[in-house]
Amino acid sequence: MENYNIIVHERVYKTIEQIQDYIASLNTYEAAESYSLKLFAEIQTLSNPILANAIQNSQWQTAKNLHPQAKRLITKNRKWNIIFHIQGKYVIIDGIIPTSLMK
Repeated sequence: MENYNIIVHERVYKTIEQIQDYIASLNTYEAAESYSLKLFAEIQTLSNPILANAIQNSQWQTAKNLHPQAKRLITKNRKWNIIFHIQGKYVIIDGIIPTSLMK
């Protein structure tokens, strides 16, 4: 089975940039950069078709607002939801939402 290609929506880059700015204001720029690299590494795991297809469509309205067939991957630290959908050979990352804001 061939890996999916990952497409990241522009708003995801903006969200990660805001997360970086916040972490940098509390810690160092290096800590912020490390955190964002970990987020991108978790996004990259979705290229594995076994993982991406195993995740069910989300029932959360917050995720569905980004895409009707949205799925969500909760990050390892459980603070973020990576919202994505699958289209053909692509995993499209629609957004990153704090877990506390999921409704």
